[in-house]
Amino acid sequence: MNKLIALTLTLLQAMACCSGVENHSLVCNSTDALVKTSYGTLSGYIEDGIYTFKGIKYAKAKRFEAPQDPDSWEGVETALYYGHQCFQAPRKTWEDDCEAFLYQWDDGTQSDDCQYLNVWTKGINDGKKRPVMVWLHGGGYAMGASSELPFYDGTNLAKKDVVLVSLNHRLNVLGFLDLSDFGEKYKYSGNAGMLDIVKALEWVHKNIAAFGGDPDNVTIFGQSGGGGKVNTMLVAPSAKGLFNKGIIESGSMINFMDQAKAKEVGREVVANLGLDKNTIDKIQDIPYSELLDAATKAILAQNPDNLFYKLYGAGMWFGPVFDGDFIPYQPSDPRVAEISKGIPTIIGCNYAEYNMLQSVYNNADIRYNLGDTKEYLYIFAKPSPHMDGTFATNHCTEMPYVFDNIWLGRFMVGCDKSSYKLADFMSDVWISFAKDGNPNVKRFKWEAYNPSTKPMVVFNDKTTTVHEGDQFFTDMKNYKRDTWVYRKPYIFDAD
Repeated sequence: MNKLIALTLTLLQAMACCSGVENHSLVCNSTDALVKTSYGTLSGYIEDGIYTFKGIKYAKAKRFEAPQDPDSWEGVETALYYGHQCFQAPRKTWEDDCEAFLYQWDDGTQSDDCQYLNVWTKGINDGKKRPVMVWLHGGGYAMGASSELPFYDGTNLAKKDVVLVSLNHRLNVLGFLDLSDFGEKYKYSGNAGMLDIVKALEWVHKNIAAFGGDPDNVTIFGQSGGGGKVNTMLVAPSAKGLFNKGIIESGSMINFMDQAKAKEVGREVVANLGLDKNTIDKIQDIPYSELLDAATKAILAQNPDNLFYKLYGAGMWFGPVFDGDFIPYQPSDPRVAEISKGIPTIIGCNYAEYNMLQSVYNNADIRYNLGDTKEYLYIFAKPSPHMDGTFATNHCTEMPYVFDNIWLGRFMVGCDKSSYKLADFMSDVWISFAKDGNPNVKRFKWEAYNPSTKPMVVFNDKTTTVHEGDQFFTDMKNYKRDTWVYRKPYIFDAD
């Protein structure tokens, strides 16, 4: 009887989530969704009035070398499904049933050939200049993809009349192994993954007008590692002028990797592979698994007790390299102001991520002290109801709201009416900021950051503004949640 009651409640909840579902439409043919890009003509599809193009090649690159423009083509190429994502270590968390339930990952097809992007838009070839939002996925610098999580889908944001772009790029060893000691062609190998993003932004600048977007009004936004990527673009001279605003969700980064250390690891990896300066080009063809093993061996030699590297491989060790060229300064260097001058930012984290709050403050303080433009700080505080509430407001819970994709994120955040309402509101705020750098909508006014009172918006069923010293921050600091009995202790520490 209890099982029957539980099943009935589940069905009722599903019906409630689906209430108001409209008739859907899907058009996929050779005539109705054609766009001419700099490299050739693409054919996408139209779903519920949104033109969708997936798996667009924005660059090509040999392993560890800087990306180049993609090849041109004759005739029409289809753009109907996501392109390859970068090779990455096997996802250990699939072994955790609860973790898999929450995230519903799609690990896709993995390859060295991973420079692909996707576009969702309300109109094509119409001369309109819609704001463009470019999503940089999370997963540190080691894993993830533009199709990794179901709520990355850009349809609902595009319905609100922005052009949504998401992309894949090189990650982990393939994106950040510094081989610059081994020849000119590998000069930028320590930042290859970030050069891919710049190349994608160049593609957007050249081509997005045909997709109904404004190339002079581009907002980059990302979560976790994606937030760190936004930070990287803010200090990269080659990205200057390719975007106008930035949003950093749960991913502030204050310092880049020291190149001397990165080069040392690069030399050790090469030695572990049995290569040297004379044979280095053979690294282009070594299977990814062998490459990852060689890197893991090098990293564990320096960090022998690190459980994370033992479980996942050394991918999470890698990240952008402070090389004095592609990345000329650390984020705290006053000279950064000339690179990111005039770019407003939204920066924040989730309530259960108190350990991230200080980096949020540090990032806003740095930009404020450099005389930069306006910053807006937030905390996301609406908890997930799942797993007896123990997932709470953990890492990633804000994203279904930002993308206005509660149904696609229902396994993570539930799907009651209040969730849909908050998602509609938060996505409006993000879109308002993308339009003109002003996040205010209707009667909502977001106070710009200042280091004296440190105003911060708290997104919840009732959205409020708090300031440093308020009881809210004491409660947040003291907040502890019990690690689920169902989950392994090394995933999402209770702090």
